[in-house]
Amino acid sequence: MARTTSPSVVIINRNYPPRAGVTGESACALAKYLTNQGVDVAIVTVKSAYAGGGSKMEPVGKVHLIGSWFDGKNKVLRLLSSFMESYRLIRKAKKLGSDQIIVMTDPPFLSFWASRILGKKTTWILWSMDLYPEAFVAGKLASPQGHVYRFLKNSVYRHAPESVIALGPQQAKYLHSQYGEEIETAVLPCGVFEKSTPTELPSWKTKHSDKLILGYCGNLGEAHSPDFLIEIIERFDRNKMHLVVSLYGAKAKIVLDYIKDKMDGITLVDSVTRPELGLIDVHLVSLLDRWANVCVPSKAVSAVCSESAFLFYGSPNCDNWHMLGQAGWLIEQTDNVQLRRQQIGDVLEQMNPASINQKKRAAESIAAKLQMKIRSAFGEIKAWLCG
Repeated sequence: MARTTSPSVVIINRNYPPRAGVTGESACALAKYLTNQGVDVAIVTVKSAYAGGGSKMEPVGKVHLIGSWFDGKNKVLRLLSSFMESYRLIRKAKKLGSDQIIVMTDPPFLSFWASRILGKKTTWILWSMDLYPEAFVAGKLASPQGHVYRFLKNSVYRHAPESVIALGPQQAKYLHSQYGEEIETAVLPCGVFEKSTPTELPSWKTKHSDKLILGYCGNLGEAHSPDFLIEIIERFDRNKMHLVVSLYGAKAKIVLDYIKDKMDGITLVDSVTRPELGLIDVHLVSLLDRWANVCVPSKAVSAVCSESAFLFYGSPNCDNWHMLGQAGWLIEQTDNVQLRRQQIGDVLEQMNPASINQKKRAAESIAAKLQMKIRSAFGEIKAWLCG
């Protein structure tokens, strides 16, 4: 039976506009849709900075802020801060007394505290971005046999949410296997946007308009491979191609230090705006095997939404390749350095205007389907709240 009163929902995530960050933008987009559908939306978030890209969005909904305990780079202190922030975010959301709570997965312990505090007594929805505690193992911060990890994982999956919002079908399948049951699920890719045209061309485009533009734009974190990017830098043909690099993240310094004396054919920029993403012919994306479906890099989604091709270094069994593969080239991750170099060289040889345009046409088609998927997922979520 349909509701006779307007439903209310709280969305929990560490970052939210006007602070930049793709997960906060995703939360804001859903908040805007639900608000327009008559849902009373509140946001519980942390008052802190985010070291990442993203467009400036006006916040939607009533925003409730908690203070940040630690914003530094010390890993131990960051984990402790995440543990405490997650607890406070869940407690604050519960006190608001909304009909439902949408729990995202930043900070890392949100799903842990949601299971323990909300459990079966409160109606809540898990919106999975990076999966925790699995990311601790993927990032080599914990052993799968360790007592702490096993305690965290058992706690997270002890109480299933009412519904799940997953980044892709492979991630959804994994979550169902962990909860031991089929849960009502919406697939909502992260990083989807409508293509736009820049008002002014950046210098790296005007100066190198006669070349194919490659680009690595965004986070080079624990889940990504600096070796892949370094091999690209070693092997791409400077006479035919130009590389645009904009990096941040835990492994960015490895590459930035490497290219100091190898800047021929490379433009290093602080950021690449969303409209400028479409000026890049081939986006470079990597995801280490151990992170497959623990996270789903938004760089590949952003590449497709900008109607560009992409080159993916990772596993074919992850959501990035499962959903977007027709618009890209795949190099499967390998520990064999010689094989990786050969595969990268072979793919670079295949790249020419004709092959890239074919991938771009596929990207345009996939981008339209992603927009439809977003609308469909938003409709499903609204039905959960209003049904």
